[in-house]
Amino acid sequence: MPHARPYWDLRMRRIAALLLPLALFAACQSGGPRASLEPVRPRGIEGAWSSVGGPVAYRATFNNGRFASIETATNGLLASGTYTDLGPGQVNILYTSETTKQQVAANCNQVEPNRLSCATSSGNRFELSRA
Repeated sequence: MPHARPYWDLRMRRIAALLLPLALFAACQSGGPRASLEPVRPRGIEGAWSSVGGPVAYRATFNNGRFASIETATNGLLASGTYTDLGPGQVNILYTSETTKQQVAANCNQVEPNRLSCATSSGNRFELSRA
């Protein structure tokens, strides 16, 4: 009884010859960095942030040394001022409150890539999350 093996081997070689280029193409497409597919997060504190907790929801922006906070519900200016980058993950904010007209200093630490933990000179604490 003759073996069917030579026919089977030839058939498998043809299938392999057809599938190999597809497998190589798929490997090339799925490997390597995907920089264009993943969002790029800004480094440091530059950009938009949102308040975490607190009595009033607001957005804070850090833009080229300028700081501002705006109430989310009304778009009204809450505070404006400047900030100084003190080194990796640390920033000092000097702002004037629109409601009290008093100048306030705050030191902030970037405790996570998207979270700032801040304390004012009077001991008040607040947190910001990257928007």
